[in-house]
Amino acid sequence: MNMTKSNTSLIYIVFVLFLLQSCDNNRSAGPNIDKSQLTNINVKVHRYGKALFEADTTNFLSDVNKMQSEFSLFLGNNKYTEAQLKPLYNYVTDTQLINISSKVMKMYPDLKSEERQLSNAFSRFHYFFPTKRIPIVYSYISNLYHKEPIIVNDSVVIIGLDMFLGKNFMLYGSLGIPHYKIRRMTADNITIDVMKELYIKELAPRNEQKTLVDRMIAAGKLLYYLDAVLPAVPDSLKISYTTNQMKWVEKNKTNVWAFLVENKLFYSADYKIQTKLIEDGPFTTGFSNYSPPRLGLWLGWQIVRKYMDTHPSVSLISLINDADAQAIFNQSGYKP
Repeated sequence: MNMTKSNTSLIYIVFVLFLLQSCDNNRSAGPNIDKSQLTNINVKVHRYGKALFEADTTNFLSDVNKMQSEFSLFLGNNKYTEAQLKPLYNYVTDTQLINISSKVMKMYPDLKSEERQLSNAFSRFHYFFPTKRIPIVYSYISNLYHKEPIIVNDSVVIIGLDMFLGKNFMLYGSLGIPHYKIRRMTADNITIDVMKELYIKELAPRNEQKTLVDRMIAAGKLLYYLDAVLPAVPDSLKISYTTNQMKWVEKNKTNVWAFLVENKLFYSADYKIQTKLIEDGPFTTGFSNYSPPRLGLWLGWQIVRKYMDTHPSVSLISLINDADAQAIFNQSGYKP
C-alpha cells in the first residue's frame, strides 16, 4: 500500500503529539492562574563569595571595607582593623577554599539563569502568598556545608553555591554524602531547594503527625506547592527521582497502593513503618531495589493533586493550613 504525502504528515503529527503528551506526564499538575495577575519581580543574587575571593589580598582591609555596604549581612557595619580581619583573610587564602571558589566561578560565571528562575518563582510565590515578604538573595562559599546548602532566615535567602557543583565534583564523596544525594547537587536544584526551604520556614504548619496519612499529606502539600510556584519544572526534579524511578512508580503505583491497603498502613502510628515509606535513600525499604525512595511522599502528592482537582474553590493557603489530613485523603477519591 502506497502512503501519500498527506498520510505521512498526519502520522508524523500524531507521533509528535504522542511525544509531547509523554513529556507532559512528567510535568506539574498545579493550579491554573491568570498570568496577567503576576507581579513582575526581578531577583538579583548578591554574590558575597565572588566578591570576597576576588578581593585583593595585598589590600584586603580596603577591599573588605568597600564591600560592607552590599554585604553587611556577613560583614556588619563597623569598619575593621587588619587584626580583626585576620580570620577572614585566612579563610580566603586557604588553598582548598581557593580551589572550591575557582570551581564555583567556572560553573557559575554569572547567575543570570538562576536569577531568572528565582524571579519567576518569587512572582508566583507573591501571587499565592501576597502578605509574605520577598527575600533578599545572597550566595556564598560555604566550605562544603552540606547540612544546610540553603539558609532561609528573616526574609533572607543564602545559597551555598559550592553545594551545587554537580555529581562529579570529587570532594563531595570525601564528605560521606551518599550518591543518591550527590546526584541532586546540581544547578537545576538551586531554585527548587530555595522554594522548598521557603515553604518549610515560612509556610509549613507545625501540626502533629501521628499516622502515615498525616505524613503523606504533609509531604503532598509541599510538593503541590512546588507545582504552584515552579510549574515548568519536571516532576522528576521536584521529587528528585531519576527517569527510571519515575517509570517504576508509574508502572507499580497500583501494587504499592494495594500493599498499603492490605497491610492497613495508611493509619498506622508505627513510626518505624512510616519512616520506611517516607525517609530518603537509594530506594524504598520493603520494595524492589529499583524502586524510588519516599514512595509514601509520592503517593501523598498524587492524593493532594486529586483533592485540589476535585475542590477547585480551595486556595493553596487554605490547603496548606488544613490540619485534617484524613479528610483530604478521604475526599480526594484518589486510587491509582
